[in-house]
Amino acid sequence: MNKVKAMFFTITIIVTFVIAGCSSTKEKVSANQENETNEIRMAIDTAAGGSLQFRAAEEQGFFNAHEIKPQLTNFAMGIDTVNAVLTKQADTGIAADYVTINSLEKGDMVIISTLTRANEKSASETQLLAKEEIKTPIDLKGKKLGVSKGTVYEYVWDQYLKANEISEEDVTYVPYSTPDEAIVGMKKGDIEAVWIGGALTDKFYSINGVHQLDNLLGAGVSIDSYLLADRTFVEENPQAIENALKALQEGIEFVQEQKEQTAQIAFEQLKIPKEDALKDLERTNYVLGFTEEDAKHLEEMKSWLEENGILEESFDLKDKLMLDPLKKAVPSLVTYE
Repeated sequence: MNKVKAMFFTITIIVTFVIAGCSSTKEKVSANQENETNEIRMAIDTAAGGSLQFRAAEEQGFFNAHEIKPQLTNFAMGIDTVNAVLTKQADTGIAADYVTINSLEKGDMVIISTLTRANEKSASETQLLAKEEIKTPIDLKGKKLGVSKGTVYEYVWDQYLKANEISEEDVTYVPYSTPDEAIVGMKKGDIEAVWIGGALTDKFYSINGVHQLDNLLGAGVSIDSYLLADRTFVEENPQAIENALKALQEGIEFVQEQKEQTAQIAFEQLKIPKEDALKDLERTNYVLGFTEEDAKHLEEMKSWLEENGILEESFDLKDKLMLDPLKKAVPSLVTYE
């Protein structure tokens, strides 16, 4: 009888500890959720469409509706937003595929969504512009080609020259930092061909003799962009990231359905003429989500960067994806396993 009582007492103690442990775990989870911030420092660019889905989400109150307090900070290019994340000036940044892969090795950043995905229309709108004497791709031999160093256009030029059986030894790359530098270079003759897209395209056409030679379809490549974030911030604030993604999805729907109002936002915030903003909206395929094709595209870019000695340290792409908040925010748009 005493043995039975002792056994019953022992079981009671064990059960009590288990329950207490579960309770403690729940309290810790609850405490972590309560400690989550609702403030997200978002670095966005003023080029390549101007991150209009972010601007619309803020302007229309979508972030506030999801209890997010965004701090949007403007930077000239996508690479600048990534550097802001790397230096802890921002929690999230945006970048095209080339910069995304090339930056993931440099800091503890992760991809949390695709932001723009190329389609036939957007690819056709990214144009190869050339001076008057360049009539066909083969005429690029011996010419000075403008390239924004450290961007996806290095990859585009490489693929385009290969497609047209032109050796890089037969051309001269002229680096530039901003589209305005490229415009000046074209005017002076320092640059004879350049890839360009967006609202500034018309400025290039205003240069005497400049014409379209081809577009991205001729290079057989696409340019996509992604939303990056500091890994620790995502780990500590998954609900905030999920809510921000929900707001961005509403921002995308607004941009797609309310182009005139979006163009007005672009004019007010970026001083982009409304007619130019409307052109950008037509050529930019804003999305949210992540697919098997997105992963394949990034793997191909990663392989090219490795083969060309640009990516100094390799990594497993899967280790750089944190898609759980995205799966909860827009489950139908995440098909990657």
